[in-house]
Amino acid sequence: MSPIAVAPRLPVPAGQLVGHLVRIPAGRCRYRDSGPALLVRRVRLDISQWYGGAWVWLEGDEIADTGYSLGWTQALVHVSVCVTDAPAAGLPVQRRPAAPPNLG
Repeated sequence: MSPIAVAPRLPVPAGQLVGHLVRIPAGRCRYRDSGPALLVRRVRLDISQWYGGAWVWLEGDEIADTGYSLGWTQALVHVSVCVTDAPAAGLPVQRRPAAPPNLG
């Protein structure tokens, strides 16, 4: 028997997540021990249809507690955490400072 594709059952439309911070508690993100804070850039509905409607792939910038961007990442998260926390405009998102030049 082949699996049946089911669209993720998101509590808000996927487009409303883009540009917002989503805080993901530990245990609600597969393949990770900790729960990241993610500034969502893309909701991958196309590859999320094989998880019974309960999980969705998000892509975006992982945000540290200090507000710095830790870089781009993907996360497979439970749909229950897909609520917007803060709009991107309200975030003090900063890139990590560049490494000092090698003077040696």
